[in-house]
Amino acid sequence: MNSLQSSTVQMFVKLMRRSLFIHKTETHTYRVSFERLSSITKYPRFVEKEEVKYAGVDAAWFVAAKSSNDKVILYLHGGGYCVGSYNSHRAMIARLARAAGHPVLAINYAKAPENPYPAALDDAVKVYQQMLADGWKNIFISGDSAGGGLTLATALKLKELGLPMPTALMLISPWTDLTGSGDSVVRKAEVDPLIAPELLEVFAKKYYANNDPKTPLISPLFADLSGLPPTLIQVGTREVLLDDSTRLAKKMKEAGVQVELEIWDHMMHVWHWMAGIIPEGNEAIAKMGAYVQRKFETEPSASDSLHMEMY
Repeated sequence: MNSLQSSTVQMFVKLMRRSLFIHKTETHTYRVSFERLSSITKYPRFVEKEEVKYAGVDAAWFVAAKSSNDKVILYLHGGGYCVGSYNSHRAMIARLARAAGHPVLAINYAKAPENPYPAALDDAVKVYQQMLADGWKNIFISGDSAGGGLTLATALKLKELGLPMPTALMLISPWTDLTGSGDSVVRKAEVDPLIAPELLEVFAKKYYANNDPKTPLISPLFADLSGLPPTLIQVGTREVLLDDSTRLAKKMKEAGVQVELEIWDHMMHVWHWMAGIIPEGNEAIAKMGAYVQRKFETEPSASDSLHMEMY
């Protein structure tokens, strides 16, 4: 059973969804609405934020008071490849930095429709390469929604380029299939408080533009996933993108990737964004922090890699 706070928030989000997103198609309006929503969540204590240019990309470091530099997280925010920023996700990212006990570098990658595929991917790869050049070790890549898909695409591109792979990936409600072929897109359409199938279609077309949406670096669900690093996936049961995670975990397991899939009962898309308001958001981020902290311990065998948890 989800918390009273979660039930209240999801009811509010569902009531506001159409006025905030569905009836508006101009990208700037989406962006303004999303940035305004970010003021709902409170920035946590004991985490400093420093805005920088990194590899020519607007970025921000989030560093907790008690932080170690032996690991680092590159964070790719969500927003359908069209909206969002490290600012819209600042409270969630800061909580991740505090939970993990390691610095987080979040970037404002290029967005569609002005900069369709592969602009966002190019920025993510460029920043990762700069992190390697700067001597960072044990780099984790994490992202939510479109940022989760971009996290996967980045790892796939690094594999293609023969570059050192991330220590691990952490995906929050990842958007892995821009063709919308998952059954949950229809099955959960009236259940998901935030994301409507129409909105997915609008953002997807802006991102893939004239490319085939089944291109593996656009929709990583269709990629050869072998050789990817250990991966944590968190997804809620009230998401139209639920099948983007369950199918991905299955394919990863079949490809020999160590994957842990957490399915959180009654949770909406990227509920972590509401951490500080709903306890489930705090709990999910705490589990991500614990995942980072234990990555040098003995890894589970491939046969035990698909881990299902219900909350």
